[in-house]
Amino acid sequence: MSNAHLPVTQLETSLKLLGQRWEEAKALWNDPVRRDFEKRHWQPLELETRNTLKEMARLADMLAKAQRNVEMP
Repeated sequence: MSNAHLPVTQLETSLKLLGQRWEEAKALWNDPVRRDFEKRHWQPLELETRNTLKEMARLADMLAKAQRNVEMP
């Protein structure tokens, strides 16, 4: 794995941890306010973060390829 992939891995780990914490909170917080928060804040955040992760991974791959091309004699 290249250094360009490190931020992707860090964000994936953070999203996973946040998702686990959200599931814990949902077990204790089950009312209309929680459902509204989930719909308006958590779900869009999770979706946007997953989309960002995909694009970051693509960019990291392109950067790694470009670096390999530059390093070729």
